[in-house]
Amino acid sequence: MRKFAKPVPAVRRLLVVCAHPYDATFALGGVIGAFAGAGTSVHILCLTHGRRPDSGPRLRLDRARDLGAAARHLGAEDVTLLDHALTTLAAASADELTDEILTAAAGTDAFLTIDATGADAHPDHVATMSAAFRAAAKHGSTLYAWTIRPSEAGRGHQVVVVDVDRGRQRRAIACHTGLPTDDPLRSRWLERQDPQERLIVLRAERSVTPVYARQI
Repeated sequence: MRKFAKPVPAVRRLLVVCAHPYDATFALGGVIGAFAGAGTSVHILCLTHGRRPDSGPRLRLDRARDLGAAARHLGAEDVTLLDHALTTLAAASADELTDEILTAAAGTDAFLTIDATGADAHPDHVATMSAAFRAAAKHGSTLYAWTIRPSEAGRGHQVVVVDVDRGRQRRAIACHTGLPTDDPLRSRWLERQDPQERLIVLRAERSVTPVYARQI
């Protein structure tokens, strides 16, 4: 296990909940690798097969294969991709999404997702964070929300800074063979040099109504 000066919180089993396959690597890859490197059993649940429309079953298989290979580089134990269509999560039943997350959450100690509280957040990310929070509330577990704007999103909540291995994350990103080399997603994330990530800590109890979920 790699030792970091600022390690991730102690978690035995972590469920990563993301909207798109690329979210798990480009955004959450550093944190996933850090949790796995610390001995956490990491499991990834992806609600759709991509951030672009599926042109056919072959593309869906390729995206699932690429994410599986990326997850192995990051140290995750397994990946589950659901069949929600791209851009439809906001219109999906919140109860349905929550139940699907809870089905995958057996034995989970904590959840990880992308912070989607910003005004420019993708609707799929907003729905995913809301459902992940509701699931964490019902489960009585902590939700960690990865963020690039901790001063705004973390207002009123604890923010944890963790060290990450960018080399490991880049190796995982390289597994996405179907993403064009000139896609702006690559240039935006591969140029990151900051060796740290920030997580908003959202704790929920079973008896508490998930107010935070209604705010995003």
